[in-house]
Amino acid sequence: MVNLVKNKKILFYAALLFAAVFISGLLTHYDHDLFARLIVGELFVENGVVLTKDFLSYTPTHTWYDHEWGSGVLFYTALKYLKPGGLIYLHAALIFGTCFFLTKIWNLKKHPYPAFLSFSILFLILFARLNASLIRCQLISFFLFSIFLYLLEKGNKKLLWLIPPITIIWNNIHGGVVSGLGLVFLYMTGAILEKKEWRHYLYTLITSTALLVINPYGIEYLNFLFSAATKTRTFIVEWWPVFALIHIKYYLPVYITELAMLSADIYYSVKNKKPEITKYLVIFITLILGTMHVKLLSLSLITIFALCYHNLISLIGKHKFYLKKLEKPLYTIAFLTIFTIPILSFNLPRCDWTTFPLYETEFLRVNNIKGNLFVPFGYGSYVSYKLYPDNLIYMDGRYEEVYHDKEFLKLRDFVLGEMNWKDVLNNYPTEIVMVTKTSPAYSLMQNEQNWLHIFDGRLCGIFIKKELKKDSYIDPHYDKMYYRRTMFLNNNKFSKKIKDGNSVR
Repeated sequence: MVNLVKNKKILFYAALLFAAVFISGLLTHYDHDLFARLIVGELFVENGVVLTKDFLSYTPTHTWYDHEWGSGVLFYTALKYLKPGGLIYLHAALIFGTCFFLTKIWNLKKHPYPAFLSFSILFLILFARLNASLIRCQLISFFLFSIFLYLLEKGNKKLLWLIPPITIIWNNIHGGVVSGLGLVFLYMTGAILEKKEWRHYLYTLITSTALLVINPYGIEYLNFLFSAATKTRTFIVEWWPVFALIHIKYYLPVYITELAMLSADIYYSVKNKKPEITKYLVIFITLILGTMHVKLLSLSLITIFALCYHNLISLIGKHKFYLKKLEKPLYTIAFLTIFTIPILSFNLPRCDWTTFPLYETEFLRVNNIKGNLFVPFGYGSYVSYKLYPDNLIYMDGRYEEVYHDKEFLKLRDFVLGEMNWKDVLNNYPTEIVMVTKTSPAYSLMQNEQNWLHIFDGRLCGIFIKKELKKDSYIDPHYDKMYYRRTMFLNNNKFSKKIKDGNSVR
């Protein structure tokens, strides 16, 4: 009987893992900032260096407080040893791991309902929709958040002492560690409101907070972490609310699903007079955060799926029969997904020209056009990875980690063609401009007498100062397979520069 239960668990988690790998394999592009993370990872893995000074930009910068340096190490290690497919498998492992701890929470009840594969796969689909880029640092935060949630739901005071050492790791991987500490605080607050023992939460919270100083930057990092966690990112769309017009079509289905599940759960609790203060405190706070910032919507998805499961299954009641009938074909489908791995070409990178300026960057490389390059900050990471040290960029997506707000506002004014748009050209040593063809700046640059329009790619136009003009230019490759083969190729140029005894700048 014990072996039968074990075999069922193995089959369940194997099916869930295959489903996770399949879903990750369907995702079509990488995050804009991935290449900046790979640069950091390369420097640490190959040289043991965590940099505190920027070397990729020609604009003024401050001390580089890289709260994601550990993520870069994980990403680069996966790429180095498993090729681009390693990034897909890492994404799959993280969404599987997050779902794994949800099922562990479901099984904490004395008389638990079985963890239905249908609910688990529904979570994976919704979670992947919210985290569709391969691969982002916050995905690790969401995974660790699910571990914290499990430890807190477990209710074992001794297990809470796993939280401080995990905090050290999390703090050196992503600034989302504040969500984990916030979760501990919410459970402490809930315990106080429910008039239960709460001091063990306080001790855990104090210890974990104190351990935040264990990082490459010391105690000064705490000030940065606080400012980053409370920063108003008005112009970064992923920090906009769910109901922003740009987000409604994509995020609203997930948001409505969350609200529907929560409403059903509340109905069951009221009907059965089961007040759960801590549970709803955690859910509503994370839901408010997710409503305000779509980037945090995953937190509410995790908490709602984790904490509302039993009430939802209980509410279904007799109709659980239909869920059970759905399980067998789902297992079959999940296991069959393993045969799609060769078809999805996991070891070839995704190569979407709408995400990265592939042809434009290659044009600059093959024509050996060197100089300070203005590029929209979303593309800066990729451009640096491919063109450094021949081209320094204006800025990239590291935003508050490296740059001052002033430079970001100047970039915005330039791209939008505001009254002072020329400040980027006049006040900074800009020699090359790569700007999207749909932006006002593209049209404005065509009328600038001191600048030449030398190339149009699929995404951007390129302008250079007249003194950089060449007699002729070579066309870039237009074969997508070329970019898929070379997407991550840089011959370890960043680490080699240090090994040769040179500064990366």
